[in-house]
Amino acid sequence: MITLRRNLLYGLISSCSQVLFPILSIPYVSRVLNPDGIGRVSFIDSLSYYFVIVAELGIMLYGTREVAKAKKDREQLSKLVSELISLHLISSACTLVLYSGAVFALWSRIGDVRLLLFSLSFLVVNSFKCDWYFNGMEKFRFTTMRSLIVRALGLASIYLLIHQPRDYYIYYAIITGSAIVSSIWNNLILFREIHFSFKNINWKKHLQFLWVIYLIGIFYSVPMMLDNVVLRLVNTAYTVGLYAFSVKIVRIGGTLLTDSFLVFFPRIVSLARDSNEQQLQQKLLLNFRFVILLSVPMGFGLFLVSREITHVFLGSKFVSASSNLQILSVYPFLKGIGLFLSNSILVAHHKDKVFLRNLVGSTLLFAIFSFALGTHYGDKGMCLALVLTELSLVCFNFQYVRKAMPAIKTFDLKTLVHAVAGSALFIPFVYFVRRYTHSELDRLIFALAGCFCIYIFFILFIARNSLALEARHHLLKFFTTPKY
Repeated sequence: MITLRRNLLYGLISSCSQVLFPILSIPYVSRVLNPDGIGRVSFIDSLSYYFVIVAELGIMLYGTREVAKAKKDREQLSKLVSELISLHLISSACTLVLYSGAVFALWSRIGDVRLLLFSLSFLVVNSFKCDWYFNGMEKFRFTTMRSLIVRALGLASIYLLIHQPRDYYIYYAIITGSAIVSSIWNNLILFREIHFSFKNINWKKHLQFLWVIYLIGIFYSVPMMLDNVVLRLVNTAYTVGLYAFSVKIVRIGGTLLTDSFLVFFPRIVSLARDSNEQQLQQKLLLNFRFVILLSVPMGFGLFLVSREITHVFLGSKFVSASSNLQILSVYPFLKGIGLFLSNSILVAHHKDKVFLRNLVGSTLLFAIFSFALGTHYGDKGMCLALVLTELSLVCFNFQYVRKAMPAIKTFDLKTLVHAVAGSALFIPFVYFVRRYTHSELDRLIFALAGCFCIYIFFILFIARNSLALEARHHLLKFFTTPKY
């Protein structure tokens, strides 16, 4: 339990950095670059990442689960890592052929050889990607420190190298370069800890288990990675730029939730394997409460200060994106609940085929929603399509868990009431702030700071939520205990 709390703290630090660094970079980038340039970068970036998922073959989730099982047996672990990396290299080579065909077909939408070269470099280096090893081994201290350093270097590069609208290709170079540095760093550490060898390995045996998870990754990534691609096919690069930064802001905030699953997942897998039902239920409820306490106030705040966020972070070029943020305000909640039901329950209990079936259904709905709404309503239509897709997946997963796994408690009404009641207090406070402040920056600062204090005070001292009280206790202990 102590290790889990420490890992959760590292995960929270990493997630906060994913929020902080874009907060520092997006206002600068959105004012220097035009929506058209941002749209071009978002298009090639989404396309590249989707082929990364294709090449990954489902190894990220499968590898995390298998490493968590084998981490106490060094010989078995070394063999597992060697087999999975070999398999990833083979799948990446095959994927490059598909990638070449896609680039040829979509070249009119890319139109810049520099973007293509950065994309190709990222795909090649990603062939050795091994984040699953560090997640399965619960080495969150290393991944957190690595992320902080790489993101800081990337942020500095943005300020130093991007100065005018035509520098959009440099922006993409920094995005891909940061990912490449992280990947190389991971491999240097991995090969120092693990004896890697191509001899006497049998990577083919993993295919019978990987195919379901692979399809899960493919379908799961469609709304995550291909939303910008689909929107560009049916609308303009300018529209993609408006949508891309809107959804990026929301997803940045959502990382506080999604990264927590990297911490909980290995432990839940181990408990499910050992049939430790009591501790398993405890961890599942802890995971659910964590999601609720973060996602509900996040959604309320995003909806209420969407106008201020747009003006301060994106500038006058993106002023129409405020309505996009309001539509997407429920996305963090839906995404958090969806990941809880899928990863922490279905995948952790080897219900991969059930999750795949539900995912196929929601992906088909996304295809319908995105083409129809994106064509007629542009960026706002795509935002609505994304929300409807996540809602459908939550409904599909919840329906199965409730019927087939009734022994697992997946809902805590008390925590939800606490979160909603505390977040509802934001409404009068935000209107008060708007009445007595004049600039958008002042409104945003006072609104966010005030809402944060109001929520913390309500959860700790009025609702006296058990998880919040426990978190406060461990934070105080962490900062007051001597480190020597």
